[in-house]
Amino acid sequence: MQVKTFSTNTVRGFRQNWDQDTADGFRPNVAIVFSSVELDLTEVIAFLGQKGVRVFGSSSCGEFLYNSEGKVISEGGLVCCMMDLIPGSFDLGLFNGIGATSFELGKRAGNWAIKVFKDPAILVVASGLTIDGEQLVRGIQDVAGQDITMFGGLSGDDAHFKETIVFSEASAESNGAVLLVLDKSVYDVNGIATSGWVSIGADKIITSSEGNIVYTIDHEPALDVYKQYLDVRDEDLPQIGIEYPLLIRKKDPDFVLRAVLNVDREKKALIFAGTVPEGAVVTFSSSPGFEIIEHTKKKVNEFYEFSSRSDLLILFSCMARHSALGPAISEEIDEAWTKWNKPLIGFFTYGEIGNNYKNSCDFYNQTFTLVSIKQK
Repeated sequence: MQVKTFSTNTVRGFRQNWDQDTADGFRPNVAIVFSSVELDLTEVIAFLGQKGVRVFGSSSCGEFLYNSEGKVISEGGLVCCMMDLIPGSFDLGLFNGIGATSFELGKRAGNWAIKVFKDPAILVVASGLTIDGEQLVRGIQDVAGQDITMFGGLSGDDAHFKETIVFSEASAESNGAVLLVLDKSVYDVNGIATSGWVSIGADKIITSSEGNIVYTIDHEPALDVYKQYLDVRDEDLPQIGIEYPLLIRKKDPDFVLRAVLNVDREKKALIFAGTVPEGAVVTFSSSPGFEIIEHTKKKVNEFYEFSSRSDLLILFSCMARHSALGPAISEEIDEAWTKWNKPLIGFFTYGEIGNNYKNSCDFYNQTFTLVSIKQK
């Protein structure tokens, strides 16, 4: 499994880097591309389609690439990983979500994945503003099993919260998902999802919700509760909402975070990245600051002890971590790259998909979700 990576800020630079990296006869058959919406993705897709390369692609809220040539954390750029995977050991599918619920979309994608391989590992990116991340995961698990190996995230759009894109070599979708499936008899695929966010304030009850839309909290309009409790202005939303997610309590010590991605001001409702069930016990949550870096480093080291061999690292990191840590975000990314000393590519997301401490897959916000791929 040969891997080459590069970063650029222009479509012209993308073409030039690709041609330069294949000048020695390297013929990749898969490309992972994470890009800002500021770049013309139709040109990128057309170029890769001409090359006959399968593409696992997503728009981002910032991109990063760590390799032997340097460390890049960009906004408004593009990062690319070129791979020559063994023919027959992978497949790629792009799924349109129009007219389907997120759960139905997940079932359709999951059915395809288990028809490709008896025991697949799934990498998935889905449209960040139109897909309920939790329901997508549940749909895939419904047909592929609860123990399916799966990692990924929700696409971003540079924090504009207008339109996000997922794409293959054939086309792009603003409401859909793209899956790269790998045969687990050929590849080891492992990972972690860790947060570090902490709850603040008293417990509250979701008294009216539907899927990922919350109408009332403690019988009060959800938007009013959010603004009053956190002392934020109407114009601060939805942008600030991703920094102060709801912490949904499950069985102690299990919990998940749900970030606000949009608001319905007419109904005074909050629209989250994933399902917030009616009757759920929740609190608001916040980053404890730089303590989350040490928390992440600890989890990365634990993961390295479990899986120290890798050909490629892919990181799905929540945009809220970047907002909370600023330039210091490089410290936790650097920890992973330094441990394995292999190419690390990723982007800042609107939500993450990965294994929890019980080693079952879930949908998250505010996490550092790292996946390692190693050809056996």
